[in-house]
Amino acid sequence: MSVTTPHRHANAEANHRTANRLLDGELLDLYAAILIVVPVAMFLRSLWS
Repeated sequence: MSVTTPHRHANAEANHRTANRLLDGELLDLYAAILIVVPVAMFLRSLWS
């Protein structure tokens, strides 16, 4: 018989929140990279043509 203790439940929630924060940070990095790379690529493409 397995009983979930409040400590285990709280620890699982903390791990989930930590994973969400890491994912949010990586997504922000991705969005920032897109905001930088896309205009630069469009500028370079305009010079190429």
